[in-house]
Amino acid sequence: MSDAPEPSDSDLLDAFRGGDTRAFEVLVRRYQRPVLSIARRFSADSDDAEDLAQRAFINAAQRASGWLGGSFKSWLFRIVVNLSKNHVRDNARFDRSEGAQDQEAAPTEADAHARLETAEQQKELRAAIARLPRRQREVLLLRIDGDLPFAEIAQTLGITEVNAKVNFHHAVKRLKSELKARTD
Repeated sequence: MSDAPEPSDSDLLDAFRGGDTRAFEVLVRRYQRPVLSIARRFSADSDDAEDLAQRAFINAAQRASGWLGGSFKSWLFRIVVNLSKNHVRDNARFDRSEGAQDQEAAPTEADAHARLETAEQQKELRAAIARLPRRQREVLLLRIDGDLPFAEIAQTLGITEVNAKVNFHHAVKRLKSELKARTD
């Protein structure tokens, strides 16, 4: 193995703009998990989330010449957040049922109960996150799924770092309160 340091995002993007498509593939591998994770938070459908993540990378590749520096990660996350918000807005008028899902082999009663309880908890958490004010939800998702520091969240969303911290604090406080109330 080579002891050469990993190329920076900026170096990879410069190489891509110079015609090296493999450089962008490295960026995709580097960020595909957090980008998909962010998209999944906005879309309950895993196929839609994968499509949003793929579109975010395509969009970033198409707009690479317009990238002016700064954090590529923040820029990419802003793209996936914006695409995801547009997706949610565009699909808000459709009523999606959670009905038909593929059935697996019959689990034991205990397994079924545990799965049902876990699924219900996840559903409640997703619903509670969806009820957060838009800015709190965006900050929370970028902090948790994107693993971004508050400075980059602020840059991504066009807010101050203090505002990002305050929104995160209020989101966590609200989620704890709401979920605690449901278990009492």
